[in-house]
Formats: sequence, structure tokens, C-alpha cells
Amino acid sequence: QCSSTCAGGFQRRVVVCQDENGYTANNCDEKSKPLEQRSCESGPCPQWAYGNWGECTKPCGAGTRTRLVVCQR
Repeated sequence: QCSSTCAGGFQRRVVVCQDENGYTANNCDEKSKPLEQRSCESGPCPQWAYGNWGECTKPCGAGTRTRLVVCQR
């Protein structure tokens, strides 16, 4: 699995030298050893998207303004 759910991360795996019977061996060529880690891209991270503030609910005093706010990938 990728180490990050967004914006890239890395994947790891175990690489061991074995003989044809699955036992640990020491005679593998180190130059041909596969990579144990690689980068991975999981897409962009979510971010907040928001609109402009609306009109105040009161002409004076304690009114409120609202705006649309959504989390987008």
C-alpha cells in the first residue's frame, strides 16, 4: 500500500535472496537486487473550496453572513 492517501508517498516490500527451495541464500548478485522502495502517487489531497460571503441577514445589530464551503478532491 502507498504510505499516503494523497499527494504521493512510498511503497515498500521485502526483497530476500532464496534458493529454489525457498531457503535463505547468500549467492545472489547484489547488482540485480530489485528495489525495496518506490514512490507512489495517490492523487491530489482534498482542499477547502469556498464561495463569497452572502448578504447580512440584518441591516443593523447582530446579523449573520454565510457562504458555501466544501471539501473537494
